Amino acid sequence: MSMRRFHMQQRQMKLFAFAIVIAVALALAASGCKGSRNVDRAGTDSDSSSVLAPERQGSARPWIQTRQELTLFSANDGQAHIQLDAEMRIDKKSFTPDSITIVHLGPDHPPLARTVYGTAPNTILGAPYQAITKDGHYAFVICHGLGLFGPKEKNLLSVIDLSLPDLAVVQKVNIPSPSMVLAHPDGRHIIVAYPAGFKVFEMQGGRLVLAKDNQVGFIPDSMDISTKGDRIVATVLNAPDGYSVGVHVFSYQDGVIEHQHEVQVPKGFPPFNRPFAMRFSPDGKRVLVPNGDGMGTKGRLDDILSVDMTLDPPAVTEVIPQVADGIESLAFHPKGHMAVIACLEDLPWLAASAYSHLAVIDLTSQPARVLYDVNVEPFPEGIEFTPDGSQLFVQLTSANHIAVFDVDGFMLRRSPFVIRVGHGPSSMAIGPRFVK
Repeated sequence: MSMRRFHMQQRQMKLFAFAIVIAVALALAASGCKGSRNVDRAGTDSDSSSVLAPERQGSARPWIQTRQELTLFSANDGQAHIQLDAEMRIDKKSFTPDSITIVHLGPDHPPLARTVYGTAPNTILGAPYQAITKDGHYAFVICHGLGLFGPKEKNLLSVIDLSLPDLAVVQKVNIPSPSMVLAHPDGRHIIVAYPAGFKVFEMQGGRLVLAKDNQVGFIPDSMDISTKGDRIVATVLNAPDGYSVGVHVFSYQDGVIEHQHEVQVPKGFPPFNRPFAMRFSPDGKRVLVPNGDGMGTKGRLDDILSVDMTLDPPAVTEVIPQVADGIESLAFHPKGHMAVIACLEDLPWLAASAYSHLAVIDLTSQPARVLYDVNVEPFPEGIEFTPDGSQLFVQLTSANHIAVFDVDGFMLRRSPFVIRVGHGPSSMAIGPRFVK
């Protein structure tokens, strides 16, 4: 427990420093100093007509459309929304409440969004992947208790009924220091990583019931589940300084999770260095593992290690070097030919906004390589493709919205429209729209 808390507090201290700098910049702007805006909000293509692909957008309708009826679920950390007092200093007594946002998307209507504040506590301190059931009925949010400006409501898993107009939290489950929650591809189980291992829950009659408490002898942090659902990869906190030092593979069968292997890094490759927020490829043959613990402003560029999951035991076989100073998350295109990386970068001392970007990775080359970078507003957190791969959604924490990109081969073309969510979007999931 103490090792994991130390690990989380390091992220807390770093993000608190981000908040201080943002407040200083805002204070200078308010007193007449003009901070430079170094973010191109138009994205990668200034010609908005190219964004509205005719086959998807119909007769250039002025809103975001998707080919399928989908649901985006966004958990928003209110402490990431900096408030200032009358003297333009960070107000440490008044915080924006945490919130949750649901967005219904489809081919024949504008986005239908609803945000509810103050019901489901959540935190930006962790991998920004969220859980939603296979039918889109329920969403799940964890909160381990750490926040940017002090503790929050601790040790909770909130169950949210997305079919209700008020997005009611229908159940709260106490779990010691949960670090991540994911929905299993079987459509039945919900998996929560916590300091003793993995708790597996099952929805029964609208209630979450514990099916199996897998105490595996490791402290998992961030994790992912293979598309087939037979394996889990997780970072493991097992060093005296509390940092993630290993990536481990676990088997999964009907709620039972057992340790299999620690991922090997052959000589000649860079080691795992605080690995974070890894993900499986759609075919389950590859796992991309960013180094750096999701923290920017370190003054160095982090690598991404590619793990070949077809080997026994799995091992690193490629490295994508020096991708960014701070890698927060990633998404594989459903076809598997590319991945998009959410990169934090650093925070200028006197500018009114930070520098962040997306890195597009070509996975068809050997080794994999960065093709190009795309500027975005700070800070990219949750990132998801639509199931057909035609669009990409990216949470932007300081901008309080979700950016939308159309996808054509390896190209990302940003829509001129955004999806407004609650303050401080910090984790996200995508799924089908629930039909009663």
